[in-house]
Amino acid sequence: MYDSALYEKFYRSIYLIRRTEEEIARIYPSDKIKSPVHLSIGQEAVSVGICEALQADDLVFGTYRSHALYLAKGGNLKEMFAELYGKASGCARGKGGSMHLINLAARVMGASAVVGSTIPNAVGYAYALQYRREKQIVVSVFGDGAPDEGVFHESMNFAALKGLPIIFVCENNFYAIHTHQRLRQPLDNICDRARSYGMPAERIENNDTFQIYEKIGAAAKALRNGEKGPFFFECMTYRWKEHVGPNEDYHLGYRTPEEAEPWIENDQVLKLAGLVEEERRSQIEAEVEAEIQAAIQFAEESPFPEAADLFTDVYKESLAQTSVLPAVQTPSSRKISYVEAIREATDQEMARDDSTIVFGLDVDDPKAIQGTTKGLLEKYGQERLFGTPLSEDAMTGAAIGMALAGLRPIHIHIRMDFLMLAMNQLVNVAAKSSYMYGGQVNIPLVVRSMIGKSWGQGAQHSQGLYSFFMHVPGLKVVAPTTPYDAKGCLIAAMRDENPVMYVEHRILHFQKGPVPENTYTVPPGKARITAFGNDVTLVGISFMQIECLRARAYLQEMDIEAEVIDPIWLSPLDMDTIVDSVGRTGKLCVVDNGWTTCGAGSEIVLRAIERLQGERQIQVCSLGFAPVTCPTTPSLENLFYPNGRTIAATAYELVKGEKGWLPEEREDLKDLEFKGPF
Repeated sequence: MYDSALYEKFYRSIYLIRRTEEEIARIYPSDKIKSPVHLSIGQEAVSVGICEALQADDLVFGTYRSHALYLAKGGNLKEMFAELYGKASGCARGKGGSMHLINLAARVMGASAVVGSTIPNAVGYAYALQYRREKQIVVSVFGDGAPDEGVFHESMNFAALKGLPIIFVCENNFYAIHTHQRLRQPLDNICDRARSYGMPAERIENNDTFQIYEKIGAAAKALRNGEKGPFFFECMTYRWKEHVGPNEDYHLGYRTPEEAEPWIENDQVLKLAGLVEEERRSQIEAEVEAEIQAAIQFAEESPFPEAADLFTDVYKESLAQTSVLPAVQTPSSRKISYVEAIREATDQEMARDDSTIVFGLDVDDPKAIQGTTKGLLEKYGQERLFGTPLSEDAMTGAAIGMALAGLRPIHIHIRMDFLMLAMNQLVNVAAKSSYMYGGQVNIPLVVRSMIGKSWGQGAQHSQGLYSFFMHVPGLKVVAPTTPYDAKGCLIAAMRDENPVMYVEHRILHFQKGPVPENTYTVPPGKARITAFGNDVTLVGISFMQIECLRARAYLQEMDIEAEVIDPIWLSPLDMDTIVDSVGRTGKLCVVDNGWTTCGAGSEIVLRAIERLQGERQIQVCSLGFAPVTCPTTPSLENLFYPNGRTIAATAYELVKGEKGWLPEEREDLKDLEFKGPF
């Protein structure tokens, strides 16, 4: 059916995978390998069939059982062994291990230890290819457990909606760890799920290498010829070894040798060996054995990472920020709103860089996210600004894939609360990719989300959860207060090479202030003193900056001069400015837009104490949400949040040591009215 050269090529690939896995199984008990291994023995045919059907510049995204996919696509064997050994010469510089293999030159785009996580990343990369009119295709490979995950369905839906150039391959070995498919899924044909999203889907039985090759090849050709994707294949296969580790596991009782027997008898390594002339087969095997032994020697002789490498690759160095106006607001006769500042920043960057795209739920609707995206659809078109399905998890993963492909996505969430639906992608993928792939990739992603009170936003529409993201290395967090900072911080975030959480309080949307027309940045890591004083330091985060300025006015009635600081960027956090102020005043009150336990305010207080201990005796306190769920009724909601009067009372007690003072409310300092619901 095929010529001898192709049989030899297939055999070299599948024999390399089998023998590599057998050597890993042999070495594993010695403890030289420094990460869990999920072996592909028995499943090699799927990866070989896929990758032999692809072109060199096509891309693959895998799962934690990805040794076969990595090698079949041309990944470097020496670097793979070194990675398993935890060595600095590994494909991820020793920071990823077996479950996170990557080789950008071979277009192996990475793998994830969390089931289904790379599916939306592959979808996002495919969107970038379609946007740029490029001819490569993407293949997303995952196991039969992934269809149990919601992100599988969200990703299928979006890929079909956009007709993306992607092939989905479910490598079905029947078991999610130790649980058979029949105990997890009411339908035993995963293709039926894919078909429900309007894409062609086909099951390939019997672990047949050439059938997989032919089917994937036909789908790839169709996509290259301009046919709309995606395509879906379910490849039936079987793993011979335990879920993780080098051994058989029939003694556990969840499966039997009799179940495995027909798959072992249909061993594709032996089938392909029989198609290659004996002398040539011996030559191939000798070459592969030599290659494997050289790779093992390379891994054993390579050095472990240096101690300093623990702290490298957490963040990617960003491009030089141009037109920086950091600490002092430049006078401007033009005053615009916070909303207009966001819209202007987005418009200017989209005009400057056609890799900048904007998407999210309802970004293209008549309200245009309170006006922040108004007019951008008409100006830039639906490829660069589009609404999405209600799929926070998959769309965040798609944004990561777009960023991997070189786009600069802005993903907008009307509520920060909804980020809880995307935590896996934000925390396990966006934040960690640079580090766990040894600095080889970057995720230039901006995630806009809104927080805030009023109009009965209540328990699930008002939470300021930015401290969750401050906790995670690899993410940057910014919460600008003024229109000036709203524009400058957003431009800085869009030009950053790292994922940035951009937090905007909905009441601030109605603030107006001076904003230059030109493009400028307010880069990470610099706080601003918004009012000077010597008696107490008030640090207000986001809208609480406004409340701190109100508190300052109340305190002046009592001859107390408060210094007020806006951190602006919460990660990285400028503690130098805060510590310098507290070193002068001796008193610190931090007011947060979140709960105080494990909050941003608590972090600032702790760091100030650590920095000043032994140098200066200081008094501290932190204010934030009441330790309850946010109520909707105004009478209770008013008690839930700090305000200018309660902040002033707390600061007064710090300075005077006296309790009981609460200023009378001043009409000129009352809160702004929030015009809900959005």
